[in-house]
Amino acid sequence: MMQKPVVLAVYVVSGVHAFLGVLNLVVGVIASIRAEVWRAHSVSPIWSGGFFLISGMLGALCARRMSSYVIMCFTAFSVVSLVTAVVSIQLLRLGMVNHTTDGHTFQKEQQDPLIYVALSVAGLEILVCLISVLLSCRIAKVAKEEMCKQRDGMFHVKVLGQKDIVVVTRPSPPGHGHGREELTAV
Repeated sequence: MMQKPVVLAVYVVSGVHAFLGVLNLVVGVIASIRAEVWRAHSVSPIWSGGFFLISGMLGALCARRMSSYVIMCFTAFSVVSLVTAVVSIQLLRLGMVNHTTDGHTFQKEQQDPLIYVALSVAGLEILVCLISVLLSCRIAKVAKEEMCKQRDGMFHVKVLGQKDIVVVTRPSPPGHGHGREELTAV
């Protein structure tokens, strides 16, 4: 019965992914509208927000379907979102300083609060991505156990003598047939 807590946790993490993605998209759109000149730090929240939102949608699909393909997609997109968050932090750092032609940097006199919001969201997203990678491993284990449970008991082999081996299929559940085993000689 470990399935329900893991699935619930994946739903929660997916919701957080999606919320942070939408928040990052909004911050990125506002930052790019307010920017006099578009630079990498002003539009990086848009890109990272898109990846976070897709990760959230894949996580919800993963919790609903639990197929190996969807679980792998969720894991891969969580890792890509993690890398995107790290790159976004690096680009947002550039928006906090001014660069001179001789290679020196100095802190801007007037800081943009949206950069701090975007940095905070990207930092939170790194934590969420790490948690979602761990949860995707747990849900993969749960899905594998569920698949083995479904396959378990489908048939078994009976040895009736030295040369007689019989494959016996699982009896039909009550109400779905005669309820007796079917024998297949091999």
